[in-house]
Amino acid sequence: MRILLLNLSPKNYGATQEILKTLQEAAPKEAETELVCLGDWDIRYCKGCKACYKIRACVVQDDMRALMDKVEAADVLVLAAPSYWADVPGVCKSFIDRCTPYSDTNPDPDGPRLRAGKRCYGIALRTGVRPMECEHILGTIEHWCGHMGITFSEGVFFCQIEGKSDITPHKPLLREKAGQWFKKTEK
Repeated sequence: MRILLLNLSPKNYGATQEILKTLQEAAPKEAETELVCLGDWDIRYCKGCKACYKIRACVVQDDMRALMDKVEAADVLVLAAPSYWADVPGVCKSFIDRCTPYSDTNPDPDGPRLRAGKRCYGIALRTGVRPMECEHILGTIEHWCGHMGITFSEGVFFCQIEGKSDITPHKPLLREKAGQWFKKTEK
């Protein structure tokens, strides 16, 4: 089983990364895991040109294709996003927009699509106490999954997370989720 843990934050050293590291450490030893932070990749804005509808690829030359190769190779995805002004970070929105060539929003029925059978789990976190922002972020991840042909299986969120140390009391739950999420499913 290949597991891609995708940090949808622009930074690879905060609480979002700590959550994903905890899940990675709890993954079964036989699983192949990779932890990727969007902030470490050159993902540029969508130009809205719709050329991808005709040529089945994006005209912007950056790291998006290599990142999508990782998404394609994964059997299980875990997408984790912090709240930036009650929404996903800008780099995450750019990533979502740039997925158009691979999604069902591309009207070309012969356009590139991801391999079927993938499942995804979402994680949202924020510094405040109200869960609405986290629920919105999980909704965004679930929406993305729907357009990408990926099964959204579950989401969890954490409020009042100021930094990495605030993840410590949640690590037992994260390890439990890893045990549930990373079970091999029969096909």
